[in-house]
Amino acid sequence: MSETALSFDPVSQEVLDDPGRHYAALARACPFYALETAHHKFWITSDYAEIKDVVLQDSPIWSFKWGNAAKDTAHDTGIVTDPPFHMAFRDVLLPGFTPKAMAAFRPQIETIAEELGAAMDVRKSGDLHDDLALPLPARVMCRMLGLPEQDYKRYKHWADELQELMFHDPEPGSHKALFKEIYAHCIALAEDRRGMLRAAGIAEPNLSHLGEIVPDDYLSRSICAMIEGRRLTDMEIVNVCATFLTGGQETTTNLIGNCVWRLLEDRARWEAVCADPALIRIAVEESLRFDPPVLAHFRTATAPIEMHGHALPDHAKLMFSIAGANRDPARFADPDKFRLDRPRPELGRHLSFGAGVHFCIGAPLARLEAQIAVQLLTSRFPKLRLAGATERIETWMYWGRRTLPVAWD
Repeated sequence: MSETALSFDPVSQEVLDDPGRHYAALARACPFYALETAHHKFWITSDYAEIKDVVLQDSPIWSFKWGNAAKDTAHDTGIVTDPPFHMAFRDVLLPGFTPKAMAAFRPQIETIAEELGAAMDVRKSGDLHDDLALPLPARVMCRMLGLPEQDYKRYKHWADELQELMFHDPEPGSHKALFKEIYAHCIALAEDRRGMLRAAGIAEPNLSHLGEIVPDDYLSRSICAMIEGRRLTDMEIVNVCATFLTGGQETTTNLIGNCVWRLLEDRARWEAVCADPALIRIAVEESLRFDPPVLAHFRTATAPIEMHGHALPDHAKLMFSIAGANRDPARFADPDKFRLDRPRPELGRHLSFGAGVHFCIGAPLARLEAQIAVQLLTSRFPKLRLAGATERIETWMYWGRRTLPVAWD
């Protein structure tokens, strides 16, 4: 089908209501699409191989340093950079996400989940978004980063607002006022850690001081770590905080909500997972593929380039469609169906955590939180059921339930 016969707009109501179907249809009809609306002009690739093997690799053309939105939102800071510095910065963060680190952190996640489950237990109905899908990853994020856990709703609000302004408001720089507020808060907390080190007579902190002089969390790690022979700057420390605030909350909240929603949509699915806990991991992976929490992201061209017969200028914005690539019929059998019997070789093929040098470092944590959440619900609330219509979140690049009414009597 030619582009002239297509009319795709990711912010149209029909796409917002069912993005998976529409992004998949675009991928099959026109894998490379030029979009121009009153607010946006960018190009969309839905080609699985192009996204995985070109855009998300160490590409000299497709840069991450201007952010991952349809407008410039960052410039060469922290994780929002290109290799080789991007890899060096990832190395500062990776130790907290190794299998050993996840195994050590798992009891804390389970404790939070059990506390939330106990609060649900005294009632017979509620909103699963508010009762579990939101507070579990939000509170886990606070513990990992080193923020006051009781303030998790404030941080979730900040994350939602920041993502709305950065990714969905077309006005350049609209996020800067909120970012200044987040910056001041995070640096004040960082100064508290520096004060602990000074009080202990430590002028040159290192990672051995984690858990001894300062708490073993990512605020402390950012202060004690070195990168390319130097300390992290204040802006880089805040970038770590912003990465946790956004990537550590919304996406996992969406994953938990989407997964439970799809299981409850079909009673046979829910009962199958309740009967066989081994299906929980499959359900989480299939949810990631079928309902990616992030529908798409962006990269920025560092030079003019021709793609698929299109002449893209320098600094062109390229949207790579995760939702479209995740339903590639050449890689996924029955791609438009949510399947608990999906062949095992297909389970890890989705691009919901990216790929290559830009594979999400938080993927192990998101998977673990979602698996623990579903395990809690299937074991504690086997009669869980939908109790009304759900509502989607508002942002068009993300896909999740803003409300998920359920009952379990």
